[in-house]
Amino acid sequence: MNNTLLGKDELSLYDYVKLRNIILDIFKLFKYLKRTDDKIALPKITQDYRVRYEQFIPVNNSVVENCVLRNMMLETKLENKRRRLLSKITIALRKLNNLEMQVFDLTFYKCKSEDEITEIINYGIDKLREIRKSACIKFLSALGLDDRCFK
Repeated sequence: MNNTLLGKDELSLYDYVKLRNIILDIFKLFKYLKRTDDKIALPKITQDYRVRYEQFIPVNNSVVENCVLRNMMLETKLENKRRRLLSKITIALRKLNNLEMQVFDLTFYKCKSEDEITEIINYGIDKLREIRKSACIKFLSALGLDDRCFK
């Protein structure tokens, strides 16, 4: 995938609510991991919108085999599987361009409202929604989880 926003035709193929729900499941996993081990390293988005993960390991395939939250939580109890999963998430985040990364960070990491985000990025609500949806599609496509999100 290139570094531009996805076109309106491609955006229209996906249901944003389904995209968001899968991403929220991934962030529930992050909260679970933090609750069970407060020293755990998770993928982060830096101030200059780069993705950082201190325990990154190279992975051949970035597709997440199963996105059922319960199964993901069980797998993360094993350190090597946890690092592998978080490395895949890191790779997926790196597929986003700077604007998508900023919106993804504000939406999912910082839990800002649409109004707050539009003030920060200086785009209208419709453009924000396009950027956010594009980011979600790219992120989940990189994980191989976008097939569940078609309209």
